Amino acid sequence: MRRLALALPLVALAAVLVGSAVGATKLERHAVKGEGLSLAVPAPWIVVDGQLPPGVVDRLAHENPKLAPYVSALRSPSSPMKFIALDPTLAGGFATNANVVAAAIPSGMSFAAYRRELVLEIRNLVQGPIAQNVLTIHGAKAVRLRYHLRLSVGGKSLTVQTLQYAFLRNGRSVVVTYTTLPRLARRYARTFASSAATIRFSGA
Repeated sequence: MRRLALALPLVALAAVLVGSAVGATKLERHAVKGEGLSLAVPAPWIVVDGQLPPGVVDRLAHENPKLAPYVSALRSPSSPMKFIALDPTLAGGFATNANVVAAAIPSGMSFAAYRRELVLEIRNLVQGPIAQNVLTIHGAKAVRLRYHLRLSVGGKSLTVQTLQYAFLRNGRSVVVTYTTLPRLARRYARTFASSAATIRFSGA
């Protein structure tokens, strides 16, 4: 599950380059290609996913340099990054976002082992507490994790608030992550909770 851990700093670092603001309450559903997953995010957010043709992806990267780190993460079909939704409004130099990362894991892994390995992996990235619990969303069992992730960007230290829902699905780890600045966490709490409640897997 190392690829999951490596994806976390990438997402947070790319978010620094765009910007954020309080999300809208109206949600719009999107399907995540190849994962049997769909979720709804605020309608005004910018959505980039693996369904975009390569030519469109390249044009987006060229025309929107600040989105390039996100777009690049989705350019390869084998990339673990499958979906990113960004609040486009600048506030504090950070992009509040929702993203989906998926990767193959050892076959036969139990949910208990998956949870344990995921937490151990995150502990290699964070120093503070990791709040965790198990819940079910529309029939799909998930580990919910909440923690602060500290980054060093351009010589400056930055801390982001991270909320994740991790699912073990047919030999794959599918993680839905919501990220914002700690000072905006309360303002985005309802938006994140409303979006997470819309997570659905086909056949779940």
